[in-house]
Amino acid sequence: MSDNMDKTADLVVTEGQTVELEITDMTDDGKGLGRLSGLAIFVAGAVPGDKVSARITRLKKRYALAETIMLLEASAARVQPPCPYYKDCGGCSMLELSYGEQLRIKRKNIITKLERIGALEDPTVREVLGAADKIGADGGQIGQSKGTGQTEEPGQPEQIESAGGADSEAFESMLRYRNKAEFAVAMTSAGPLVGFNKRSSNKIVDCTDCLLQKRATMASANAVREILKDKLLTVYDARHGKGFLRGFTIKVCEGTGEMMLIFTGTSKQLPNAEKVIYTISDAIDAVSTEAEPYFLQSVVVEVNKAKDVREPATAYEVVAGTKTITDITDDGMKFEISAPAFYQVNTKQMSKLYAKVREYACLNGGETVFDLYCGIGTIGLSMAADAGMIIGIESVKNAVIDANRNAVINGIVNARYYTGRAEHVMPRLLDKDDKLFVDYIDESAPKIAILDPPRAGCDEALLRAVASCEVDKIVYVSCDPGTLARDIKLLGELGYEFVEATPVDMFVATMHVETVTLLSRTAL
Repeated sequence: MSDNMDKTADLVVTEGQTVELEITDMTDDGKGLGRLSGLAIFVAGAVPGDKVSARITRLKKRYALAETIMLLEASAARVQPPCPYYKDCGGCSMLELSYGEQLRIKRKNIITKLERIGALEDPTVREVLGAADKIGADGGQIGQSKGTGQTEEPGQPEQIESAGGADSEAFESMLRYRNKAEFAVAMTSAGPLVGFNKRSSNKIVDCTDCLLQKRATMASANAVREILKDKLLTVYDARHGKGFLRGFTIKVCEGTGEMMLIFTGTSKQLPNAEKVIYTISDAIDAVSTEAEPYFLQSVVVEVNKAKDVREPATAYEVVAGTKTITDITDDGMKFEISAPAFYQVNTKQMSKLYAKVREYACLNGGETVFDLYCGIGTIGLSMAADAGMIIGIESVKNAVIDANRNAVINGIVNARYYTGRAEHVMPRLLDKDDKLFVDYIDESAPKIAILDPPRAGCDEALLRAVASCEVDKIVYVSCDPGTLARDIKLLGELGYEFVEATPVDMFVATMHVETVTLLSRTAL
């Protein structure tokens, strides 16, 4: 943006001013984007295609924040959001958009960032694998949601277009996808709050039904609210350092019905444990059906006495049931999940995600696959039948233990897991002069690296280590298009060419999206 445009914007826009805007795009946090005299204005409560009257709430040199005062002309993609908490809760940012429009925006966002941050010209980004889509055995799409730019194959059922209609069975099944929920708690003079943080705030929305969660999950959360009302548990008071409960997490296994409840508390002992556990278990049983046969399998206390609850827990104490819960995926894989373990939050879409990873890896049976940021081993183990050897590397020791255990319970013998930072461990495994060198790797076999980092992306040292090991191709699984684009740019400088990417909609009704990207090594 030029200085002249900035000056023009300063002249025509002031804080508190009401302006009319056409919304052309959407930001990562779900705000509508409009422009006035060259100034980008991010508008809460607006979606692409809207024409709105908005009040400027904050003015910066290169952008402004605003809130919608009146909807002058609604986007053709607008629908009635089915959630009564939508305006306040920060969980969903796209419930006012048709599902086809949600997918279009997500794909556009990925392309924009690959071009702007990744310095790619016209990158090949396939249509988003949506929650209503079907895929073939090789991970390819055979049906697409309307509005995504692809046609459906003859004979396929019509795909879901609208995000509205809370009573729609098809849409309901697409929404209640999360197998993990993290609840915030607070105690007020009017009683306990159990729910999620408001958008751009630490204040809590007291939520009795979130449409992203399983009914059994919400039954558990509502039972905790009653437990707090009955004072069987106390909420932690940060000002005085007293109380037990700082929040809780619920994990659900769709394949088995097993549930784990993790209380984040200030001590190993769960107060009134027997009464608390039976109350929650009874609440789950009350909503359990033949189609959704969930039951409480594990209760764990995550001990956290730190001032900031985001600090790592100091211990995990099993109060009742088992240490882990077990899920069974659509393709018959079994995974044990512990309290701190990472597991993709959308089980059905996870199967599509992993199928796309296998498609891009294109294994022929002899390859060595390095599964980096491997967690509990889910991606690598799903590829083991077609690989020569799976080598997983993860810095979290407990995750490595889980990965080895998951290999055993699935009868997989060609997988090995190592604890440490991948940039340190991977080169040593391939170095004949190093004590970590492993002679079971076929030196002549192609090498493939699977990268599945957290939202912050890959450490630069790891990318350089992967390149120094001369892997033949990289399959990068990313939950953040911005850090993906940044890392692709560096990998390009290190000799890896971007081939294509396929987004997978793991997070329906939000701006978040997973992207599977294929890169191949080029001759330098």
